[in-house]
Amino acid sequence: MRTLKLIGAGLVVLVVAAFLAVYGVLRASLPQLDGRLRESDLKAPVRITRDALGVPTIEAADRVDLAFASGFLHAQDRFFQMDLSRRLAAGELAELFGTVALDHDRQTRLFRFRAIARAVVAEGTPRQRAVLEAYTRGVNAGLAALGARPWEYWVLGQAPMPWRNEDTVLVDYTMWWDLQAHGLQREMLRQEINARLGGPTCAAGWKCALSFLYPAGTNWDAPAEATAAGVAVPAMAPVPDAAALDVRASDNLSPAGAPEVHAPAAGSNNWAVAGSQTASGAALIANDMHLGLRVPTIWYRSRLRIPAHAQLPELDLNGVTLPGTPLLVAGSNGHVAWGFTNSYGNWFDVTPAPCVAAEGSAPLITVHEEIRVRGAPSVGLDVASGPHGLLWRTDQATQRCWFIAWLAQLPAATNLNMMELEHVSSVEEALALAPQIGIPHQNAVLGDRAGHIAWTIFGRIPENTGAERTRGDGAWTTAADHPRIVDPPAGRLWTANARVATDPRQLELIGGNLASLGSEYNLGARAGQIRDDLMALSRPATPSDMLRIQLDDRAVFLGRWRALLLTLLDGAALQDHPRRAEFRRLVESWNAQASVDSVGYRLVRAYHDQTQQAAWTMLLQALRVARDDDSRPPEQFEGPLWQLVTTQPLHLLAKDYADWSQFLRAQVDATLALLAAKCPQLARCTWGARNTVQIRHPLSRALPWLAWLLDMPALELPGDHDMPRVQDGTQFGASERFAVSPGHESEGYLDIPGGQSGHPLSPYYRAGFNAWARGEPLPFLPGATEHTLTLQP
Repeated sequence: MRTLKLIGAGLVVLVVAAFLAVYGVLRASLPQLDGRLRESDLKAPVRITRDALGVPTIEAADRVDLAFASGFLHAQDRFFQMDLSRRLAAGELAELFGTVALDHDRQTRLFRFRAIARAVVAEGTPRQRAVLEAYTRGVNAGLAALGARPWEYWVLGQAPMPWRNEDTVLVDYTMWWDLQAHGLQREMLRQEINARLGGPTCAAGWKCALSFLYPAGTNWDAPAEATAAGVAVPAMAPVPDAAALDVRASDNLSPAGAPEVHAPAAGSNNWAVAGSQTASGAALIANDMHLGLRVPTIWYRSRLRIPAHAQLPELDLNGVTLPGTPLLVAGSNGHVAWGFTNSYGNWFDVTPAPCVAAEGSAPLITVHEEIRVRGAPSVGLDVASGPHGLLWRTDQATQRCWFIAWLAQLPAATNLNMMELEHVSSVEEALALAPQIGIPHQNAVLGDRAGHIAWTIFGRIPENTGAERTRGDGAWTTAADHPRIVDPPAGRLWTANARVATDPRQLELIGGNLASLGSEYNLGARAGQIRDDLMALSRPATPSDMLRIQLDDRAVFLGRWRALLLTLLDGAALQDHPRRAEFRRLVESWNAQASVDSVGYRLVRAYHDQTQQAAWTMLLQALRVARDDDSRPPEQFEGPLWQLVTTQPLHLLAKDYADWSQFLRAQVDATLALLAAKCPQLARCTWGARNTVQIRHPLSRALPWLAWLLDMPALELPGDHDMPRVQDGTQFGASERFAVSPGHESEGYLDIPGGQSGHPLSPYYRAGFNAWARGEPLPFLPGATEHTLTLQP
């Protein structure tokens, strides 16, 4: 017995020792927060202070030292995030994770972004390259200064690879991928529909049918320019007649449903209020960029300062940075503030061609790439390209080849010119710079201390608006013709991924040859609700007014669908249908908000999505267009859908249904069946149960027993996609939320959905998450100093 006790005690000692060893290694990879570190690459001391949330203020003598220190901090707090970003764009994730990442690597390696990134670095100005090189040195110095490699690499059993100059550009290409690549598949679907409608059976009316399926816009998203000037928004295309599209004559149309949770397109909100309408007299900028949510957060809060000296004014940058890059992405430089939403437009061309003809017209150029795979042999990949662009996909059954030409593939479309935004002192200076900024195309709203506001596109735009615009053969826009709106009479500007401009030439520059088809603009319900909220401001605006708009979760868009349901589910429809009756009762009693306790909102939203997908699928099947996982309707399909359900043209309804009322009631039953699997008791089917945010670390699925430590708390949150407060599903929502007036930063606020650190043992790992979830504003500027670290030459 004594021997067993000794063995048991020994095992306990071993377990405790192993735990302490692991804990010690993890602790060793935490950054040093106080004291002094010597770094030979600096020209002068750099002072780094942190507040209670871990937000750093970096004070350096010049821009090169400031970049070094930024890289140092990014690496110490977020190196694994940076590594994933560069690998995602380069198609090098399999080298870290093995065969599980091979399919993704095959997709992104096709574009050879690492080679393009090297070309971008080579084209930078001497000042830009000096800043980039300093940032790279800072990243590698910060990595080396840790007591142990970042904890994720211990889990993966690998050593981190050093940072290279082109890796910063690869992080930018990851944003290109996240913000635009989803449109490639969507454009292929549009081309398929175009080909079907353009066939000999409907040559007379195919343009009408195509413009019906892909409309230019609706009156929800009337832009600021239109609102101020009374400009009419585009009218909906007429319903195509049976000669153009006859669904009823088609056979074998199977019903289709919509998953209750779908992957939303990238989208964001931003707006500007002119100084004449604000309490401070300076312009007021609000921004919440909606992206996939993860741990650690996408953005890294920073204050970057260079004191005034000699003939140079003070540099004081506040806002969010992107780990992997040395630039302020959104925020204020004290003179001008700015924020972004993704700009949908014609930034790529997808060309179908018979494979034989494609190969015969000009020989394809092939480059061999090698994808390294952890724990397995490397995989070869041949990248072929021709006059139409990159060979993306080959359909063996039809012998059709699909070619892609994407602006992201042109080195001239990406650059480091956003660095110059740090020094602009007025909206006019920022607008002059805009055409030269090479980033994924963004709706930028700008405001300055003098109260001026403007909208423009940050991102290079070809002058050519034809199909060949993405192949790099022409000139780029200049300040003379780059899209812009300056100081509208209404004193307000807003964007929410919908149309902003009304000028035909500006719309062509953004949408190219797809301008008349909407260019994948967002539906506009969200933009319209923001517009109405802004126009309703009755007193000089303050940051707290902006927060109220950002948190607006009223269900304005779905109101007409609720009314449709209440009319549809009349006494005859409810007879002998108790589930329908309960459905109607719950819809009737909704609170008109996407609140966590609302059952009615969830039911109306589920019915809308079901009906939309069923109608879209019915049209695709009638056109004999093959569906895939991304065959969701375009954002602007809401307009045609509403025309269908209200005008009810019989030739656009499958012959399985006697009339549209039968079709619409069938979607109620399909919605009930979908919800029954998740909510056996319909009265408990709340929106919060569906809209539970689960922000996870990339490794938590592989380490489920540590999910409690790695992931943010799972919370039911209000909001949805077609309203200002965007929270759509488990991992999509506001990646940051701020409002600020340049020169009045102390009055602004800034929230992000997590902490500054990527280390779960850091006190800054979750700092700020609860404030973000509750919609509580945290100060835009860093708070009182709690730690001070000096980097000494």
